[in-house]
Amino acid sequence: MPDFGIFRGFSESAFSDKLFAGQLPTELGLIGTDNSVFESEYRAVIAYAKSRNYTLPSSSQQILQNNLLSSLKTAGIWAKLDSFCLFATNGSSDFALIDWKRLTQYTAVNSPTFTSNQGFQSNGTTSFINTNFNPAIDGINYQLDNASRYMWNFTTSAGSRYFDGNENSNSNHIYSNNSNVHKINTTNNLSATVALNTTGLIGINRTSSTNVELFDDTTQFSRTATSTGITDDPQWISRSANNYGTQRTSMYLMGASLVTENTDLYNAMNTYMTSI
Repeated sequence: MPDFGIFRGFSESAFSDKLFAGQLPTELGLIGTDNSVFESEYRAVIAYAKSRNYTLPSSSQQILQNNLLSSLKTAGIWAKLDSFCLFATNGSSDFALIDWKRLTQYTAVNSPTFTSNQGFQSNGTTSFINTNFNPAIDGINYQLDNASRYMWNFTTSAGSRYFDGNENSNSNHIYSNNSNVHKINTTNNLSATVALNTTGLIGINRTSSTNVELFDDTTQFSRTATSTGITDDPQWISRSANNYGTQRTSMYLMGASLVTENTDLYNAMNTYMTSI
């Protein structure tokens, strides 16, 4: 086995730069118990985790996670993402906070509860997840009129809560109720309400300067709201301004619109969640 101790001491940005520049050893290839070679992107996640001494998922779960990533690639989803974090794992909470796409870390603020194979849950008053992804600065696929945010909720929020949001703007949050304030890149309300107080896959997409498409698993809700700008703040999970959610979140992503890939995303995540 390679000595992953050579990576200790790298900053996240230095590790990412060296990895994608091909300056790290190539013997990082992992072989699953089914003798299939893991996707290079998943090998990079494992290498990143080992360089920081994180507790890895079990071998069997590594295969499931690699299969998930492979499914996302096959469906054309992976190429459209800027950020992807899978909280539902039997690895450590540190491993659960790895952004697979950027090879950086989400931050658990004020100790949200981590439950193995389920994800993170806010206490509803102080704790949340900071993705450390600012779409105005870090967005590549996520653009003003072509954008999406998705999550998989293991449990939902009680009452009227915000599933996600940011510090200073009300243009990027999903509300856990029947509401017209679900927004993406706009300060305007949607043309009609949508009920999203649910578990499973929840998504919001912008496909043009006027059209917003929301999903509850594979059920689609088409609405309109004119885009006004991209929020210049890191995206948060279970918090918007001073409002907190209480759902247990298993996955979170941001990227380009995934309307045409929504069913593939649901199927890939549902397969993973029902297998762990």
